[in-house]
Amino acid sequence: MSDEEQPPETKPSRAMGKEITMNPLQEWGEEVEDGAIYGVTLRRVRTESPSGDFLAVAPSPGYVHYKTCKVRSLRAGTLEKLVENLLVEYQGSDPGYVPTFLSTYRAFTSPEKVLELLLDRRLEKVGDKEPAIPGSPTPDTPSVQRVVRGVLQTWLERHPQDFRNSSQCLQMISSYLSQDCRENPSQLLRLVKTLEEEEGEQDSSPKDWRSVSRPAEGDCDTSENVTSLLSHPPQDVAEQLTLIDVDLFQKLQFCHCLGSIWSQRDKKENRHVAPSVRATVAQFNAVTACVTASVLNDIQMKPQMRAKVLEKWISIAQYCRFLRNFSSLRAILSALQSNPIYRLKRTWAAVSRDNLTIFHKLSAIFSDENNHEMSREILTKDEIPLRRTNSARNEPRPLQRSASQVRSTRPAQGTVPYLGTFLTDLVMLDTALPDYVEGGLINFEKRRKEYEVLAKIQKLQLTCRHYVLTPKPEILQGFYTHRQLTEDQSHRISRTIEPPADSCPNSPRIRRKLTKRFSSLLLGSEVFSPKMNGDRVSPSGSCSSCEIDEGLIAVLCPAESVTAKV
Repeated sequence: MSDEEQPPETKPSRAMGKEITMNPLQEWGEEVEDGAIYGVTLRRVRTESPSGDFLAVAPSPGYVHYKTCKVRSLRAGTLEKLVENLLVEYQGSDPGYVPTFLSTYRAFTSPEKVLELLLDRRLEKVGDKEPAIPGSPTPDTPSVQRVVRGVLQTWLERHPQDFRNSSQCLQMISSYLSQDCRENPSQLLRLVKTLEEEEGEQDSSPKDWRSVSRPAEGDCDTSENVTSLLSHPPQDVAEQLTLIDVDLFQKLQFCHCLGSIWSQRDKKENRHVAPSVRATVAQFNAVTACVTASVLNDIQMKPQMRAKVLEKWISIAQYCRFLRNFSSLRAILSALQSNPIYRLKRTWAAVSRDNLTIFHKLSAIFSDENNHEMSREILTKDEIPLRRTNSARNEPRPLQRSASQVRSTRPAQGTVPYLGTFLTDLVMLDTALPDYVEGGLINFEKRRKEYEVLAKIQKLQLTCRHYVLTPKPEILQGFYTHRQLTEDQSHRISRTIEPPADSCPNSPRIRRKLTKRFSSLLLGSEVFSPKMNGDRVSPSGSCSSCEIDEGLIAVLCPAESVTAKV
């Protein structure tokens, strides 16, 4: 982007004693150069009043003086032009260009290629023999070197994952810095050395809480583990789910979320693509599986006791809401809204009216009306965090206060969003906008729109540092060792508990669109929770109330039925 000043102009700015609000930006058109297309905007900037020597008439107190600047922003270009523009816009008039490029370039090139162009010494020679033109890098060689070092430092600090396990990139940077004798780039060298020491390690992968809480193979009794998980206070369970979700969300990599990358995940050759997103999806599915298995755990459980399990999960979901953990909140609601649980009319009939009200209110957060407007708005709202209490009976209550009161009376609070909304936005952008424009130029306007979504994720990631949560191994162990049922098993068990003789008038009336599960973003086999012990139940075309699998009952009905403590 470049600014070209136009002569100052004097404009009347007051009418009837009030200042007129003038639009400071005006779209002017496009300028096409070799290998690049620039959008041109006229920007009106207020300036000091010119002296009387330059004016035929003395300025009136009612006048304000402006100058008009011509501003150019890169809309499309060759890869060489996009990389060259990093030097132009570093600390330039387009502050969004560098972060946009560094966050989205993997959609159209590789780190090695960007480094090769960025460290090309010919960039330092631009303008040595000919005058600089608008949009070209600064011709002064030392100045260009300082800008290159600045871009490298920004890249290493904000996107270190691009260089982990990439010795070629680190060697290219080290070689460039070793030839730079004018200044000692000590900070850059320290960053490179740190990444070299981390090479081969897995620090960038999400922390596996199971490594400190999962029992040894063969020491797991799934029924007791589910019972143990639900025996803890709802707030404790919600906090441990949030602990896992926060860690996964903080390790989320922007490039994995891009529509062009995430939308190709189902191809056989892309099984290992976007691991940070896959880990988040797998955790979501694990929570859903845990809720489903705990509700359908015991065929012999009476409806009143099964309703208590539903109420326990509704309470956990409510605490997730007040912890602003919308990922686990959505996972729990998805399980409760799934057909195997939704259809249990006698169970839902035994749920208290207060809990049903809470359930409906929580479900309304993820309504798909107006493009999920409510769930989007709630991410930006200021709220008073839930106070930690020692009483398991203390229920969270929403406090209605003004935004100023909230900011003055509460500490900062973290937020873990439901990632599916952002992934959908990015996939839709990738589908709607072309990667290249006429002439084979890279469509950078598309990358700017993608970065608008990524910037929201980044902002929420920064809030996660405000969480203060302590791991509780006994709860984590109960979660990670839960039983997982296949979709077919869940349906068959549900029909065994309550045969499909009648409709379900007592089930909560929720819009069925809300039952769309995040698990559809991954194959079911990718959920990392342990599978159910025992033989697989073969699918059946029809499952009548008379067709009961004796092997399934043997697994789900122990000699002494274990009832969850709630």
